[in-house]
Amino acid sequence: MLIMSKDSNFFTIFIISVLFHFGELAWGYPEQGKWSLPVSQEEQYIAVTKSMFNGTSVLVKVKCDADMETSASPVNVTISWVLRWTPCWKEYLFYSEENKKFFEDLFESPELPLNHEVIQYPAGLKSSQFSFKCDNNIILPPADESNVRILEYHSSDGSTEATPTTNNTQKLKRLTGSDAHEGLALPAPGSKTARTTRPLVTVHSDGVYLFMMRIKSDNGSFTATVDLQMVGSYGYLSASDYPLLWFYSVLCVVYVIYGVVWLVLCFLRWRDLLRLQYWIAAVILLGLLEKAMFVAEYESLNEQGYSVPGLLIAAEIVSCAKRTISRILVVIVALGFGIVKPRLGSLLHRVIALGMLYFLLASIESCTRILRPKTDQSKQMLVAVIPLALLDSLICWWVFSALVSTIRTLRLRRNPTKLALYSYFTNALALGVLLSVIFMFWSVRYHTYDDCLKDWQTLWLNDAFWHLLFALLLLVIMILWRPTNNNQRFAFSPLLDDGSDGEEIDHLIGGGLAEDTKHRSRAASTTSSSPRSSRQHSAEDDLKWVEDNIPSSFADMNLSALDSDEEIMTTRFEMSKMQ
Repeated sequence: MLIMSKDSNFFTIFIISVLFHFGELAWGYPEQGKWSLPVSQEEQYIAVTKSMFNGTSVLVKVKCDADMETSASPVNVTISWVLRWTPCWKEYLFYSEENKKFFEDLFESPELPLNHEVIQYPAGLKSSQFSFKCDNNIILPPADESNVRILEYHSSDGSTEATPTTNNTQKLKRLTGSDAHEGLALPAPGSKTARTTRPLVTVHSDGVYLFMMRIKSDNGSFTATVDLQMVGSYGYLSASDYPLLWFYSVLCVVYVIYGVVWLVLCFLRWRDLLRLQYWIAAVILLGLLEKAMFVAEYESLNEQGYSVPGLLIAAEIVSCAKRTISRILVVIVALGFGIVKPRLGSLLHRVIALGMLYFLLASIESCTRILRPKTDQSKQMLVAVIPLALLDSLICWWVFSALVSTIRTLRLRRNPTKLALYSYFTNALALGVLLSVIFMFWSVRYHTYDDCLKDWQTLWLNDAFWHLLFALLLLVIMILWRPTNNNQRFAFSPLLDDGSDGEEIDHLIGGGLAEDTKHRSRAASTTSSSPRSSRQHSAEDDLKWVEDNIPSSFADMNLSALDSDEEIMTTRFEMSKMQ
């Protein structure tokens, strides 16, 4: 059995710091696969980042409308684009679409590395400038060697670096597939349908990509809409989000198995079910609903290319409800509800208030997080994360403190069955905390403080680990509190809990008298096998001991306490007659 520390203050501070780091690792909504971006003469640049697998295609359609009121002649526009590859997940972390100056500089010199602390030479393609008449739909020609050039890295003194250029050229050949010209051959002349459905470029290397486009005009004003798609053979999900689709699908099946097994066990033992077993059923149901909604969200995104905001928020709200119910379940189990004590009393209001507060803070944090991109690490998230982390720390401290008190009570009552149950439960929670701490240190070391983060394909573990750990702890609770034939051995029974009556006597009439009473009880039990005459002699000795040790006033007081109100009134009335 794991030994818990009595220094609760240190434990609380430790949990707060751990949860604070976990709040920084929370991720936002999944990367999209379709965009519809506006462009005008004033806003000429668009930029989209996404992690993509080998074989992902980039499709672009431009719809341009000229402002004929300010332009006397037909408006012509010039279109050019850049596709930039980098192995670093954090390459574009601190840049957003509002940072126009950054995109303008990067569009002109996309071959320059952005992170000067850890230099990773990027690779990419930059197209020629294409001139079109701004008249409704514009079809861009697919990338080939005639209209796209491979980027080369130039040092600060203007000389070309041979090694990075050679590496980039080889990488770009894999990127564009120019070795075999696969997927880049121009369609036959006059085949307009083929040109509209053919991708602009197909990538042939896993990585984090930035697609930028500039549309400008020299002879008039215009407004345009760029419809951009990045789709792979499997669908629109990004390379960093695709593993979560399979993970949530597997967990959904796991929760279905949980629910079926628990339903069968409860049906077979429905006469002897405990209240805690109903709470466990509610947690399983909410977990199944949560995973089903996440699967629906990721499946919809993979098929359609964009998220449904309402579905994602609804899934997060269900997740918050599941987390709230599970924490209430752990708290009431730690307090011994239904096992050590029949009711919570005044603690019930505290538990309900704690659950309502946790659900409120968790909902605010989830909605704030899910409406932001994954690469957003603004300080505004801390406003929602820190209160939830503090409350989680308080819950953790309360749970372990209550477990220590409950285990101490079970030891005093000498109930080995319930003591073993709570020992296993405490060990499971302590092991869960230990695994959480280990994973957090690993995640902070390799995901947070890595300036480049080349291992971005493992980022999905930041979400998956907590769902998996929750499912494992739920499995442990299901095994410990499963319905069985002798299910009531875990229920509260004051007549069967050894030592409970003795504790009440100690509390009511003092320790010395209780010890004497217990001593006389043990003496009486040892003489139970004597002859009848010995029993009569023992009874006389007991009566004599009672007369010598227990005052008559004390006995009268206790006897009067047993009378009902009606008997007391009758006695007083008779005494008044005698006076």
